[in-house]
Amino acid sequence: MRKSLLALLIAAPVLTYAAGSAIITLEMPVGARQLGMGEVGAAVADDATAMFYNPAGLAFGPLADEWRMSYPADSKTAPFFTKMAARSKNGFFAKSELWAGTAQGILRYDGEQWVDYHSVTLQGNAKIKDAVKVYVGTERGIDEYSRQVKKFNDIKSAEEESDVVEVKMPWNLVVNDTITAIIYDNRTEKLWVGTPKSLFRFDGKAWKNYDEELGSRRITALVNQGASLWIGTDNGLFLYRNGQFEQKGKVLPSQKINALVWSENRKELFVAVEGAGVARLVPKKSVNDKDRWSLFTEEDGIMDLNPKALAVDSSGHVWASHKEGLSHFNLRKWEQIKFEGNTINDISVDRKGAIWIATDKGVWRHLPDYATASGRKAELERGTAEAEGDVKSDDEWTHYHSGNGLSVNKVWAVLPQGNDVWFSTANGMEQYKDADYQLTAFYEKLLPILNIPDLYHLYGGMTVPMGDWGTIGFHVNFVSFGSTVVSGDIDADDLVAYNSSEIVGGVSYGTRFPGNIGLGLSIKFFYSDLSSGAAAGEEEATTFGYAFDVGILKKGVVLDKLNLALVLANIGPSVYYVDKTIEDPIPLTWRLGLSYELLALADYKWIVAADYNREVVYDDSKGNPEPFYIACWKSIANPERGGHGATAAKNSLMQGVFNVGTEFIYANTIALRLGYLYDDVGQRSEVDFGFGFMISDMLQFDFATIRDVGDNDGVRDGQMRFGMLFKF
Repeated sequence: MRKSLLALLIAAPVLTYAAGSAIITLEMPVGARQLGMGEVGAAVADDATAMFYNPAGLAFGPLADEWRMSYPADSKTAPFFTKMAARSKNGFFAKSELWAGTAQGILRYDGEQWVDYHSVTLQGNAKIKDAVKVYVGTERGIDEYSRQVKKFNDIKSAEEESDVVEVKMPWNLVVNDTITAIIYDNRTEKLWVGTPKSLFRFDGKAWKNYDEELGSRRITALVNQGASLWIGTDNGLFLYRNGQFEQKGKVLPSQKINALVWSENRKELFVAVEGAGVARLVPKKSVNDKDRWSLFTEEDGIMDLNPKALAVDSSGHVWASHKEGLSHFNLRKWEQIKFEGNTINDISVDRKGAIWIATDKGVWRHLPDYATASGRKAELERGTAEAEGDVKSDDEWTHYHSGNGLSVNKVWAVLPQGNDVWFSTANGMEQYKDADYQLTAFYEKLLPILNIPDLYHLYGGMTVPMGDWGTIGFHVNFVSFGSTVVSGDIDADDLVAYNSSEIVGGVSYGTRFPGNIGLGLSIKFFYSDLSSGAAAGEEEATTFGYAFDVGILKKGVVLDKLNLALVLANIGPSVYYVDKTIEDPIPLTWRLGLSYELLALADYKWIVAADYNREVVYDDSKGNPEPFYIACWKSIANPERGGHGATAAKNSLMQGVFNVGTEFIYANTIALRLGYLYDDVGQRSEVDFGFGFMISDMLQFDFATIRDVGDNDGVRDGQMRFGMLFKF
């Protein structure tokens, strides 16, 4: 049997992917998520499978580091977002959250959207009034609270109330004042909130007001120390422990507390005292012990006596912000860093030890040399070097402003959260999204109707963000065509088994340009073996080659949420298997995509997308494949079915594959997908179904299946796809 016939027998069942060309693995779609949406992906391109559909997707978040406006709000004269608190991921399956205090109450960011309410599920025969009573933590004013909740949920009658299962409780139902301090206690999973008049606590179900215990005080700062909570006010420092409040720091020259920070390394509390400087407290360890206070003033090296914010870095150093600079306590002495002609508004520390400084002229990220690996080693020798006056610093300073990320220069507050950083600016809440590494895997058993156990498709890919440079990715696409048993050329009883497979591996890169335009490039290398296991002396039907993909993605075309994509995939030379005079083109393909986000609400996200894939291989008059720069347009102008004018245009259009799909995500946890594929040339008319589970911020599982709805053979009917996405 000739190898050309063998190759045809092996590849025939899957030729519908890339009719008329070789190396069909180059066009085998990947990703159970995309395949559940009718195999769309060119304009969606927001996970690691973008390397197949459109490498330009690597230029945007969540695949690339990205600045974005998260919540617009006019805050030019005073901050709308006053304070921020983060819930860090304390387990593999946990999801991070962000609470923001505003001038009007609380907002919560659930990882996708901002919400101004807390959802409560009614149990049994419970009514809205019963749930409200628990939520507000009191029976006083319960009728008015219930009226507000019904109005917030648009419930106008008893009949409508009887159908309600989930009730949205507004955050500002209880706390409707300016938030002056906020902190989330990961250990007890409680949210503490301070206002100009009182202290509140939310335990996940109910609010508690501490106005009777503390009186009417302006809460200025909150910080945890294990099971204890330190509370700074405009009239005293308090410690809350085991349900009891105790006033501390009566010895201080001023009782107006501006900021607090706890140093876990040294078990010390640092207090910014208005008009007095920075105080340090070593709390007593037993009832017979005493609190030990010390006070740092200008004589000790701090910049002035009015510190506004405090932070402790990963090495235990203390940073205090003043109006025009910083005071840095390196555990031996205080140093000063001046910001002349500028005003510092806030300071915070990320988990890598970098100091974030919010000012009227942007944000500085300062990574001290001692926070680096080499710097920690040098820190041990720092005392001697300082004494000798020979200090070498490798400190890093990075300035972010309206010219390189932020929408405006004035920044009121800053809070790192994991790899991300949040900024309260004059335009609202902005986010620097530090992209995760993404690792994806995909498997499908091909053509189940043929029941060939070793006919399957595997894909794996990984993306690596590279900061301002964009994102790079690596991927492998593998198809096993199974084992084919054929008779020999001489003896019909001489059976030969041939194992056939193809593998494509490559690297992709995407970078972003002004105007929300991303450009991507993929370089792929492939190896096709259609006759592994051939008998001795027979020629093997194998080939090796390369291909390129070039893609562009424009976000916000006419409408904010409308994306447009254009890709030219599989640019490369033709290949041959056995006979050098017989060349086959690789599946050069135009891919056009559109996607639109119909809904982007707190609990719901809904997108629709469409792709058009048109293979553009073309032979010259001698039957030889044309190069890509000719085939890419000549195939469109001269469709296989011929015709002139409108008929030719229609025939050319119908030579492509149409894909449409939609994805609906609930609570950033469950995704439902539906798609449709129509291929006139390949005689396919299919509906795709899929769903996904986002188990945590890190892990996602996807599943999809195909149902044939046409009058064709339906060889892919019942085909199932499985996928996984891991972020780290």
